[in-house]
Amino acid sequence: MATYASSSSSIAVLKELYVDNSDFMKDLVYAKNPAFALIPKNESTEGLAGKYIPVPIQFADPMGRSHTFANAQGNQTPNQYNSFFVYVIQDYQLVTITNLLIEQTKSNAGAFVDEMKRQMDGGIKNLSNNMAFELFGSGTATRGVIGSAITNPSTGVYQFTLQNPQNVVNFEVGMTIQASATDGGAVIPTLTPAVPDLGTVSSVNRSTGVIQFTVAQGAPQTDWANGYYITVQGDIPPAGGSGSGPLGATGSYLAASGFSAWLPATDPSSTDSYWGVNRSVDPTRLAGLRYDASSYSIEEGVTNALGFANREGADPDTMILSFQSYTALENALGAKVQYVDIKHEEANIAFEGIRFHSAYGYVTVFADRSAIPQTALCLSMDTWKLRSLGKAPHILTYGLEGLEGLRVGNSDALEVRVGAYYNYTCNAPGWNMRVLLSA
Repeated sequence: MATYASSSSSIAVLKELYVDNSDFMKDLVYAKNPAFALIPKNESTEGLAGKYIPVPIQFADPMGRSHTFANAQGNQTPNQYNSFFVYVIQDYQLVTITNLLIEQTKSNAGAFVDEMKRQMDGGIKNLSNNMAFELFGSGTATRGVIGSAITNPSTGVYQFTLQNPQNVVNFEVGMTIQASATDGGAVIPTLTPAVPDLGTVSSVNRSTGVIQFTVAQGAPQTDWANGYYITVQGDIPPAGGSGSGPLGATGSYLAASGFSAWLPATDPSSTDSYWGVNRSVDPTRLAGLRYDASSYSIEEGVTNALGFANREGADPDTMILSFQSYTALENALGAKVQYVDIKHEEANIAFEGIRFHSAYGYVTVFADRSAIPQTALCLSMDTWKLRSLGKAPHILTYGLEGLEGLRVGNSDALEVRVGAYYNYTCNAPGWNMRVLLSA
């Protein structure tokens, strides 16, 4: 039976680079993703074990107080509790290395290591960047919204402009994309049996927000329209995410429940069901604070929003902005700006932020490329956690010790699988706030 040459030696090199060098992996995963780096983590084998992880929350104290004893006695109620039941989600990145490449470089140890490392580094970074992106999401995996009609600048190539050009950071050349008419809704077209329209990104203009693509399947050039939501193929179910999960509508169920899921932009409706909880009972305690600061300058808006949060008992220690909003705040503060270094406890990574004062103390403000445009997230970081089954991400070994590479059955190549089994949780949404900014 034929075997692939040099596969065992390639696995040995990959194991040395990635499995035995945990510090190197941390630096690779967290670089340029400060929010993902700084969110508390439970990456033990029990971090998200079982069918789901319960996230209990107390949202009201016991009633039974009155200046009249009989009324105090007669109007007693117990503490009010609820519990979110959060399911694990799965995310994968495959890296395939052709045996030809292995053969071409095996006589030169340096070239062999460089080529293998370059392929693996790119794969791990792509998966970790998606985890960092979904940390800010609502579970629908939406990467951007079409802001203009599809045009055909050249034969076989089509393009659209993003509604918010800042979302261009969420797109890469080579992505296979699909569209939905609503956020997290059914993939276009919705006919039965549906053959989803697919496009392959061929060009990304990071200055203008113009995305060019070629048709991979169907007819996106005629079916996609202004206002449609763009996702990567396979990031939402073909029928859409709303209501398709085990506990009601929490987004796609395939993507992680990030900041926008736990802290929605608007108060939950009376029919809300987020991981089994109707948050409309107490939108602030169960779905976080919201503050509209769009009518103020960015400095005034942030100050007023923090005052509002403090009044409600929240004491955020961290604020995350897009780079555009961060720069606007930095310029507004002028000579008053105070910088501070934020160091990661485990990885050899540091981020620079701005120290901003609130009634309850200092808040550290930093920029993140995945942050929501024109929005400030004011967070109590100790209420958040990334829970995962093992390290997130990690190289999948399927119960074997060390690193396992799979010989591709229909190709002369070696496949390495990187994955993450995880989700994000918040045990006190009411201590966190989402702020709409003017810049």
